Amino acid sequence: MVSSSELFQLIKSLSKAEKRYFSLNSQLQDGEKSYLVLYQAIDNMDAYDEAVLKENLINQGFKVKYLAVAKIQLGNLIMKSLRSFHESNNPEQGVLSLVASAEILKKKGLYQQALKHLARAKKISRKFEMHYYIFEILNRQASMYLNLVERGGEEVLTSVFEEIELLRQKVQRETELRVLAHRMLLIIQTKPLKHPSTIELLNEIAEYDILKNFSEGDSFFAKLYYFFSHALLKHSQGEFQIANPYYLKILELWERYQHLKEVHRRLFKAHISNYLNSCHTLGNYEPFEHWLDKYKEIPDTNYDEEMGSFRDLSQTSLLYLLNTGQLAKAYSLANDIEQGLIKYSSKISKARVAALRFNVFITFFINEKYSEALDWLGTLALDDKIEGRADARSLARIMRVIVHYELGHTRIIDSLRTSVYRKLKKDEQLHEFERTILEHIRKLEAFISKKEQKVLWQDLYQRLNGLGEKYGWNKIAGLEEIATWAESKVLNRPYVKLMEERKQR
Repeated sequence: MVSSSELFQLIKSLSKAEKRYFSLNSQLQDGEKSYLVLYQAIDNMDAYDEAVLKENLINQGFKVKYLAVAKIQLGNLIMKSLRSFHESNNPEQGVLSLVASAEILKKKGLYQQALKHLARAKKISRKFEMHYYIFEILNRQASMYLNLVERGGEEVLTSVFEEIELLRQKVQRETELRVLAHRMLLIIQTKPLKHPSTIELLNEIAEYDILKNFSEGDSFFAKLYYFFSHALLKHSQGEFQIANPYYLKILELWERYQHLKEVHRRLFKAHISNYLNSCHTLGNYEPFEHWLDKYKEIPDTNYDEEMGSFRDLSQTSLLYLLNTGQLAKAYSLANDIEQGLIKYSSKISKARVAALRFNVFITFFINEKYSEALDWLGTLALDDKIEGRADARSLARIMRVIVHYELGHTRIIDSLRTSVYRKLKKDEQLHEFERTILEHIRKLEAFISKKEQKVLWQDLYQRLNGLGEKYGWNKIAGLEEIATWAESKVLNRPYVKLMEERKQR
């Protein structure tokens, strides 16, 4: 039985094609169709309200005393329509339908016809590597052969049992690799990767025999999780250069199995995102256009896919545009992201949302849209994790001081700078970079001439460049952005132009 709110959610989740199919099927049905009145009334609602629904139904002559029964009927008919709709383009639904038909034929004693349906189901299952369905199909075949095979015809059953054993071996390896890959993913998401116990665990996993033996005879998913396990292992160990080719091998594998790519669109797109994130870590943006186009070629057909694409592409595309100097495009994309966050943020992890919000803030800051930048910065809860990193939270606090300075909020600058200084010191995040910025802002607070200001900006720019040469530009979060900000003050040139030039060098 479906509840009222669940029925509302079900109807609202239907695509245009699914709704059209349901309507066409309903027209073919005989008898009273009061459920269609209920369907239309619910579909027209923006939010579910039982009282409003009943009032609308009464106005259309619907007998609300039968409403509970009509809801059950409508829910069942929608699910029946969905199963039928997806049967033709969903291999799993097709297999389940064939197996169900075989069971009906078996009960009627029509074993040969039932076996034909199972043979078709097994062919589809093999093509799409649905191994667990093959187990079920083989067991059903064996059961029927027992009713057909005469004395001396045991070879038929023997061949089925041999097939089951070979399949068991294949599935066992695939399952072990799948479990290992997900275990690695859990380690990355939950454990401190530099902790001795984690390092010891990763070194232990690296010695697993299953990771030392790759076979072309493996199933598609065994190969996929073999590569994925290696990619995650090397990534978690900080060996990003070695991890990156494994992420690429996964995409090359998908390209060889086009029929599986079409069925598992969401998984394929997720692996594109993994590869592009790996490339971003290495600062390699050459493959981005090709794989972003591949990603966008695959249409989203439901809410879950739309949400996944937003989660994957918004951050990846924004970072790509920012790091290749396409800052005008980044600015346009940032405005689109705002609408996506309103629609999907509740379905995305807080850490990812925070990271995305911070990168949108950076986009507005680079484009010198300081009021908008401050608004985005205000959406961050700085006691929560931003990409799980303390340095990112520290940078957000530093950037808040800088933005208030740019907006000329002189009355709060001193107290804000002081509170940030104390907070960073307490958190043991007051390093040379942070001290340099806060000291510079303190000096600018004094009443000094334009000439003295320029000297201060030149000094800040030189000191930040020195930090970049000493520690590496990629080792200090925000160093490049703030150094370019200082350079724009020294040269009296638009910040966004200087950043574009820097990124395109």
